[in-house]
Amino acid sequence: MARIGTKNHPSVGKRIQIPAYSDLWMQGARFGTIERVALAKGNYVKAGDPRGADIFVVKMDHPQVKRLCRFIADDCQYLRES
Repeated sequence: MARIGTKNHPSVGKRIQIPAYSDLWMQGARFGTIERVALAKGNYVKAGDPRGADIFVVKMDHPQVKRLCRFIADDCQYLRES
């Protein structure tokens, strides 16, 4: 099934910390801003199947990361706004 990318999702524009298991996190790029949300479509038999999860498309704060990165939404943490 196809994913639907949306810029109208309530999470767009929020700041997050990416998951610690990603290579970018281990290289020092830990924070970013959500640009788009790819909503999952379809039913998957296995509960842990990543194709059934929503995906955040994130613009990283680190100056060396130029491209948008994709992360599973459930693995990211929102940052508190101060």
